[in-house]
Amino acid sequence: MRFRSLRLPALLVTLSLALPGTTFAAIKCWTNKEGVRECGNVVPPEYSQQETRTVNPRGITVEVQERAKTAEEQQQERQAKEAEQARLAEETKRKQDQAAYDRMLLSTFTTEQELLASRDRATGAIDATIEITGVTINALDRKLEELKKRAAGLERAGTPPPAELKEDMSSLEKQISDKKNHIAVKQEEKAQLLRKYDTDLQRYRELKGGKSQ
Repeated sequence: MRFRSLRLPALLVTLSLALPGTTFAAIKCWTNKEGVRECGNVVPPEYSQQETRTVNPRGITVEVQERAKTAEEQQQERQAKEAEQARLAEETKRKQDQAAYDRMLLSTFTTEQELLASRDRATGAIDATIEITGVTINALDRKLEELKKRAAGLERAGTPPPAELKEDMSSLEKQISDKKNHIAVKQEEKAQLLRKYDTDLQRYRELKGGKSQ
């Protein structure tokens, strides 16, 4: 038996009169295709996937059955759940990696001064490489200048510089360019190293309770 009503209290009165002396069962309500609210003791199959509400004899909603999710909604829900699981796994890994790095810091350096000394040794080695490369560039520059003067002298005398001389100058120019690029790389390496040690020093102080040693 199915009942249609826009006013639930009136339906309850009707059911009470129609079913005297019987136990009043809970009523289920749904919305039909026309957007009209219907109520009855059984939800029609065509509306079973929609949201339905169960009301007691006083017209109070005692249960709400949400509508079934669409395939697209279910897919979105799965994707959101997977994304959250991936985020949690990444966060767990980050914390584990940080804990392992913290242990390494504390086991490698017993004092702040040891960490600073390690920084100075590492950056000092880079500075030495830069300095040596600079000396090499100066020597190559002097050699290139000598070849350029020789080529210029030949041109003033009306003799074209030989191909071998041009090749030597080109080779020196390339070597100088490569050495300068090498210095630029080392300078960036030093900058990154300093940033890393700054981060390590800050973290080391946090692990030691904020006390510099």
